[in-house]
Amino acid sequence: MAKLTDLPPETLLTITSFIWSGLPAKKRLFDASISKKKHALAKSLNHEGISVINLASTCKYLHRVLAAEKYRFVSIPGCNSAQKLLSLLRLIRIRPEIGHHVQQLRLQLSVLPYGHTSVSYKQLRSLKAWAATIGLTIADETWVDAIKYDNGMNLSLNKAMEYEKTCIAILCVMLFYYLRSVKEITFATSHDFFTTIRCLLQDSHLEPMQESSAVGRLPSLRSLAFEPASPSSVSNDPLDIAKMVTISSGISDIYLRKLALYSEGFYGRPKAYLRSIVLQDVLVARGPSTFYEFLQSCRDLRRFINVATDNSNQQTWSHPPYPSTIQRVLRVSRRSLRTLCFYCFPIRWLDQDDQIFETFEAFRVLEDLWVDAWSCGWAVTDNVENELDIESESNFEEESVSPPAAVTLIQTLPSSLRRLHIHGPVDRIYNSLRWLAGHCRVGMMPRLKEIAFDDLESKMATEKLKVLFREAGVRTCSVDMDPTSW
Repeated sequence: MAKLTDLPPETLLTITSFIWSGLPAKKRLFDASISKKKHALAKSLNHEGISVINLASTCKYLHRVLAAEKYRFVSIPGCNSAQKLLSLLRLIRIRPEIGHHVQQLRLQLSVLPYGHTSVSYKQLRSLKAWAATIGLTIADETWVDAIKYDNGMNLSLNKAMEYEKTCIAILCVMLFYYLRSVKEITFATSHDFFTTIRCLLQDSHLEPMQESSAVGRLPSLRSLAFEPASPSSVSNDPLDIAKMVTISSGISDIYLRKLALYSEGFYGRPKAYLRSIVLQDVLVARGPSTFYEFLQSCRDLRRFINVATDNSNQQTWSHPPYPSTIQRVLRVSRRSLRTLCFYCFPIRWLDQDDQIFETFEAFRVLEDLWVDAWSCGWAVTDNVENELDIESESNFEEESVSPPAAVTLIQTLPSSLRRLHIHGPVDRIYNSLRWLAGHCRVGMMPRLKEIAFDDLESKMATEKLKVLFREAGVRTCSVDMDPTSW
């Protein structure tokens, strides 16, 4: 049997790649959010990182071969963010190749409590000359605050926090200059950090030879993820998100988790060339929302996913995105949208006729569809008096008429559809599903290969439906409860 050190570098890299999960940020965050373990994400990242470092530390050969793998995923925890960023920057300055190894970056940014700051005047002075060499200018106001703090002069709590925040933003922008291969960045922080970092990026000249600075910085970046640093910092302006998306011309995928998006003026909105938007536990302001305007500005989306896993952060001024509104604003992407997933908690919309999905007729190229019975309007919830009792085995009527909304939705499914998953009670649409199976059997849905729906109250009806679909050449399976991966 060959020794590990006798294996070629390519084989060792392949082996080591399996230690990292390789999952995108949206999958990591989704799994952590539904995990019952405390600090699940931090523990998994720490375990993966230590495993790779331990393997690379066993001998000089593995240390050399696995150098790139050690830095493939870099995470900056929230405690003392500035000094951790500074340490990473200094390491990259000594060994520039490390910056090229980083492919995934997680930034959990926070300021020190009680008006303290971790960046001294001496450190800031050394950063000034360094920053100037890469096209970043540190403002005079920041210098004044640093001198005051270093001389023991008391800064107000807000002023000290603002100074610390500015220093962290400067370090982030400098770090971005060296990350030529990073593909994905996760921001776990408050919305004011977004603004500070974005403004510094826009004012800097990190690539003076480039016609557009967005082309030069972060050239490999494709995906951004945003989540709050703490439950108390959930409110964000959609405009901040929209502008952050423009920090690199290659960004096509964003993931928003547990944010409450309030309304502000959306004048002069930036063009966002996004292809994929994934939302988890996102709330929007009641009434006209700039979030919907942001969605409407993304005219070539290929994927839109909205899932709800936590109902605890709702506020009086906000609510989950309305299905009907989402459907309306996505029509600008009707020629490109391939994947649509929408799941909210089992609720009945306040004005059901206005808020449920209406028709899928406009989405003629849709291939993957995941919906829940509540968003489509045919579910009956426990907290509302049932006008129609959910059928049991004894009173189930096979020929019962489906609700008009369900008939419209099922009959307007596009022929391009390949996969359909329906979560929630489907007893009331038994007849419509049976019609769909017959539609598939005569070749009217030639591309549909997979359907999933929860069991009906009547086991006999469930099995009959599954047989009808299988006879039509459509595979039946369990509903995928992780649509973020679609």
